[in-house]
Amino acid sequence: MSVIAARGAAVGARGNASLALTWGLALFLLFNALALNGVLRLASPDYYRETVLNHTSDVLLAEGCDDSWGIMAFALKYAQSPHTTPLYTEIFFNQRLKFQYPPSSLFAIAGMLWLGGPELVRTAECPDFAPASLNDVLGWLFILMSAVSAAVLLERGLRQTLPAPSSGGLMAARAALVLALALTFYPIVKAFTLGQIQIWLNGLFALSLLCWATGWKATSGLLIGLMCLVKPHYGLFVLWAALRREWRFMVACVTAGVVGLIASIATFGWTDNVDYLQVFWFLSQHGEVYYPNQSFNGLLNRVMTLIDPDNYDSLGFDDNGFPPFNPWIYAGTVATSLAILSAALFRRGNDGDHDRVFDFCTMALSITMASPIAWEHHYGILFPIFAVLLASVIGNRTRLILLALSYMVISNFFPVANLLAGTVFNVAQSYLLFAALVVLALLHTARPGWQLGNLPFGRGQVALPALKPQ
Repeated sequence: MSVIAARGAAVGARGNASLALTWGLALFLLFNALALNGVLRLASPDYYRETVLNHTSDVLLAEGCDDSWGIMAFALKYAQSPHTTPLYTEIFFNQRLKFQYPPSSLFAIAGMLWLGGPELVRTAECPDFAPASLNDVLGWLFILMSAVSAAVLLERGLRQTLPAPSSGGLMAARAALVLALALTFYPIVKAFTLGQIQIWLNGLFALSLLCWATGWKATSGLLIGLMCLVKPHYGLFVLWAALRREWRFMVACVTAGVVGLIASIATFGWTDNVDYLQVFWFLSQHGEVYYPNQSFNGLLNRVMTLIDPDNYDSLGFDDNGFPPFNPWIYAGTVATSLAILSAALFRRGNDGDHDRVFDFCTMALSITMASPIAWEHHYGILFPIFAVLLASVIGNRTRLILLALSYMVISNFFPVANLLAGTVFNVAQSYLLFAALVVLALLHTARPGWQLGNLPFGRGQVALPALKPQ
């Protein structure tokens, strides 16, 4: 009878923990999305009252823009027309238009135009569509992909931390909460409202992480390979996989990249593809000073606003120019990038499946942070990573607090930080970068979640007996 009673107490405690976690997520959502943004809106000066909820509203109303799609449509038209001046020499260097993606990325806009026709695809400055453009519909689908992947990753992690299965009602409630959190996660909704292809990459990464966590490593590699066709620096995952002898992932990733490159050369020609290399090199030397660039390059460029404000303006985006080359900023960018990437590539963990997931997340975040240009919306990949980390920090109050604080900073928009742009405190404009560093530290030091017996309930703790498998 004592064994049966102990088992019943254990299951009951686990059920209480699952319910408590669900209520905790609901309260956190209310505080983070509503209370905090209400305070920010009331306390901020008129010009600085924009919050993440403004972007949430635009997502729900299908009011995206054309940040990626406009310039991609322009580049596609040039690439498909007879021309003697190479694609990037003409558009990027001669016309000074910021088309920064490789030619293979043009398959995305070409596919949308083929599928929906010009009348359904947004390629001009924020026109209204009734009811929604194809860009916005696909954006919704990729946000849903991020949310569903994060919800499954969270439940998968909770099964390891809370061995007793949750009720279907609690799992459904948590899934709804995860969707609401995704719709109030600034890097995700900002990508949508800008009209950024990054919304696709955020969804593809979330699905790739889920595939990796569930053992579908070739599919995971294939998805990362597709991301490389838009953002080539994700190709560093190939080196990461080779160092870990993850051959299925590596072969799938390389295959997707090579097939995409061959298709790009066949479609747009060898010259236009090779011409992209000078853009890649130019961006690595200059970066961006505009405050949404949440990289170390952006931080260093913003420091220069105090020394040379005429050439370094962190408050206005230059549509046709970049900050001048600065050897000190370039050296600092290279040094920090090498440090971040080296720590990820040579990360020491164990061989368990749980640690492999942390390892995957660490590499993805490191690639993003090490890039000279890491816009706010690039950090949309963090949403499923937060789901992975949440399950692992249960029972560790310090790590849970750090995770919650970093989430609050990353998921919200704090334009009031720009009041410090002209002062020595303008490093505060890089608040998202610093919060991401906290997440990176949590990933590097992550361990499988505490057992439920170590979780606090009420004023004390419940010590649960070990349950042997039946």
